[in-house]
Amino acid sequence: MTEPTSLTFTSIIRAFSLSMIYPNTENGVILGALCGSILLVISEQYISPFRRIVLFFISFAIGLLLAEMTQYLLIPIFPANIQTKIPPGLGALVASAISVKLLLWLIKKFDDPTDLFNNFRGKK
Repeated sequence: MTEPTSLTFTSIIRAFSLSMIYPNTENGVILGALCGSILLVISEQYISPFRRIVLFFISFAIGLLLAEMTQYLLIPIFPANIQTKIPPGLGALVASAISVKLLLWLIKKFDDPTDLFNNFRGKK
C-alpha cells in the first residue's frame, strides 16, 4: 500500500503535467483546482475509495473549467485595493472545493421534487 504522501506527490506531478498538454492553462489554476479537489476528498469521511477517486477527478475538472467565473464572483467580497490582485487560482480552489458538494446537494433535493417545491412555497 502506498503512503499518502507519495500518493499526494504523484497527484501533484500528474496535475502539473496537464500544463504541458494544455499550455494555455495557468499553473496557479491547476494548483488551485488540485488543492480544492484534495480538500473535497479529505472532507468526505464516509465514502468508498472508488467514489473518492471519482469525486476527485470531477472536482478537479470543474475547478479548471470554472476558475475564471468563480474568480469574478469572488471579487466583490474583497476590499477594493486588492480586487485587481486576486489570482484565478483562488477561483479554481473555491470552484473545485464547493462545486461537487453543491451538485450532490442539488441531486439529493431533486430526488423528491415535491419536497423542493414545498420549500419554495414555505410549507414543511
